[in-house]
Amino acid sequence: MKLKNTNCQLIIKKEEGFTILEIMVALVLIAVVVSSFIQLSSANLNNLSSSDDQIDALIHANAKMREILDLEKIEDKSWNETDNDGYSYEITMAESLTDRTDSLNVKMEEITLLTKWVKNNKKKEVVLKTAKVISKADALKNANN
Repeated sequence: MKLKNTNCQLIIKKEEGFTILEIMVALVLIAVVVSSFIQLSSANLNNLSSSDDQIDALIHANAKMREILDLEKIEDKSWNETDNDGYSYEITMAESLTDRTDSLNVKMEEITLLTKWVKNNKKKEVVLKTAKVISKADALKNANN
């Protein structure tokens, strides 16, 4: 048997379109991007919910602090309170800067308000501090009443 030497040309047809491998890679990339976006959105929603809790607590704490500052009789003491919305308060009033106010007609009261609440079985708290200047004459008058 003799083989003839024939000139054969290999013709490669270029077909348009994507292969199954290219489609699979593209789908994997799209899935990674979409899942990352969903995770970021979920984290942002959790942070927004948490910040709403903080804002509500600060509103309650600010209202309680206004009540304390409006008291006629400010003296060194501590007490606890709880409101109907589930917030508990630890209030402390103590004279501060006594070395600086001894020679003055005023005294400085530091007021600390610790607000606590429970949300989703987690204990949370926020602290507000302020100071109030009181004339010593008014403080003596209120102490005698």
